[in-house]
This record gives sequence, C-alpha cells and structure tokens, in this order.
Amino acid sequence: MRAGQIVVPQHAFEEMNHDDLLQMDVEHCILTGEIVERQRDHYWQEWKYVIAGETWDGEAIEVVAKLGYQRSVVLITAYRI
Repeated sequence: MRAGQIVVPQHAFEEMNHDDLLQMDVEHCILTGEIVERQRDHYWQEWKYVIAGETWDGEAIEVVAKLGYQRSVVLITAYRI
C-alpha cells in the first residue's frame, strides 16, 4: 500500500462513516495490523483479507480489503470491534 493507493468505494465509505472511522484510521490498521483471516469471494473468485488492528487513537477495528489493480488496496468494509 505504501507504493500504491487505497481505493474506497461508496459502500465502504458509508460503513466507515457509520462507525465514525476516518481513512487515516483504516490506513493505520492496514499498515500496522495483522491479517487474521483470508476468505475466498465466490462470486468474483478473488481473495479478501480481514485485518485486525487499531485506529490512530488505539481503538480496535477490523478492515476487510482485497488487492486491486496496479498495487492498490480496495477497501471492502471497516468496522469497530
């Protein structure tokens, strides 16, 4: 992600807003968190990853993301746990 970018589709943006999360919270979780589960998306036949970590102020969150084109990270959802 450091060399690429994070793509936040509208659905993921709405989910972030619902849990009062900022993009910097999601980026912090992705960069410092841990992949706790790998799931196969049966419709798209792609892998997605559940990443457990923290927001900038230390609150526990999980991020679900997949790898996109040209080294981008595509956010599927993010939520507080």
